[in-house]
Amino acid sequence: MNVLAVDAGTSAVKAAAIGVDGSALAEVRAAVPRRTGAGVDPDGYWAVAAETMRAVIDRCREVDAVAVTGQGDGLWGLDSAGEAPGPAYEWNTTMAASVVRDWEADGTIDAHYRASATVLWPGTSAAVWRWLEQSRPDQARRTAVVFCAKDWISNRLCGAAATDITDATIPFLDLETGEYSPATFARLGCEELVQRVAPIRSAGAEIGTVSHEAARRTGLREGTPVLMGCIDVAAMVHGAGLAEPGQALLVLGTTAAALVVVGAVNRLGETVGATLKLPDRGRYLRVLGTNSGTSTLDWYVDTLGYAGEDRFEHFWADVRSGEPGAYLMPYLAGERAPFLAPDATGALLGLTPGTGRRDLARSVAMGVTFSLRHCLEEALPDGIDSVVLAGGGASNAAWCQLVADVTGTTVVADRRSSISCDGLARLVTGRTCPRPDRPEIHEPAASHESEYRHFVELGRRLRPVWTEMAAWSDSRTETT
Repeated sequence: MNVLAVDAGTSAVKAAAIGVDGSALAEVRAAVPRRTGAGVDPDGYWAVAAETMRAVIDRCREVDAVAVTGQGDGLWGLDSAGEAPGPAYEWNTTMAASVVRDWEADGTIDAHYRASATVLWPGTSAAVWRWLEQSRPDQARRTAVVFCAKDWISNRLCGAAATDITDATIPFLDLETGEYSPATFARLGCEELVQRVAPIRSAGAEIGTVSHEAARRTGLREGTPVLMGCIDVAAMVHGAGLAEPGQALLVLGTTAAALVVVGAVNRLGETVGATLKLPDRGRYLRVLGTNSGTSTLDWYVDTLGYAGEDRFEHFWADVRSGEPGAYLMPYLAGERAPFLAPDATGALLGLTPGTGRRDLARSVAMGVTFSLRHCLEEALPDGIDSVVLAGGGASNAAWCQLVADVTGTTVVADRRSSISCDGLARLVTGRTCPRPDRPEIHEPAASHESEYRHFVELGRRLRPVWTEMAAWSDSRTETT
């Protein structure tokens, strides 16, 4: 069976036709429009996805089924007519920061973590829904179904309103039963969502067939089966061939994330990260993903005026020649991991008259990589010998080596741009996912231990500062 696998990402939509032998027969990537204001235009997002699918179908017409993976969390919706009731909200939205702040103060964050092993951040559907009820009540009233980005694309393909267990996990699933938990809806003040959450279907189950209109938009054959997919991080882990407890995948994409397969749910310890129920029986995924990964590099390169197709090569040349001393705290969009700080902002510390552009570039690369290590340490406190590295950052040998040096572990770089699509196709067809035959391996060659420990301590000390700055912002808003 040839599968058209679609990855509905935050910065881009990818589509790949995966053959029966696991090879990518055709692959296309298209950037989504930059966000303006609050939320995402779901119809515009669907247009990009449809164009991306058509580009693949133009190259490879032998497609037997289609499935979608993508960014999780956030809140995408349908009204009673099957259309979007308003903007969609992604996992990294900060609109609901005040909701999470209140939950922290009244103990809801801790209580939810002890029940679910998942912390709540502004981009979770529960927080977005509470904000929506308060700030956009008309849109909330019009919303009949809520689900995630991949489910919106699947709905546009076949009209079905459904989700899978990985996307259903956060924040309303009972991890033991695999069903929605009424107690969780009540705890989070989201009783209005009980009848709005999409029903859960198994990954790989047929949820419908491609409609006449979707066939016209995408080039897919009308009647092609649409199979239920899963969240992108689960697809990536499957694509990397990781299934045993203790195996870890690091992702350098829009988010910098540490993903660890576990065999049991641990609700103790610090309230950080999320725990997803995987389709594999008795397996869960610990997810510690930052709000800003490669997007931090994009911000810096754009802001500092690097230009041309080789602008990132110039950036990494600056990184290599930069000197330590400056610290970038890469929390440009609040933070959910390696700690919860919805009011966090980016910060540059340690600047002197001698600090130059190259030193700043180094601080950016180090800041994102330090944050990734911090996530890995929170996910695996006892350490690990080797990790697989994927995402856009894995295509850069310099960054792969930096990850090895900063984490002190062997890094196996998986440079496949289609790893999530490959993993999804194999998951929905039941095929196994071997790792690449000739992975690129990076061994630690330097140590940044002291600098890393200073970075972590600076983040700890900044947390009350961020809270105070948020209060200043709130007071200015009330005054105006």
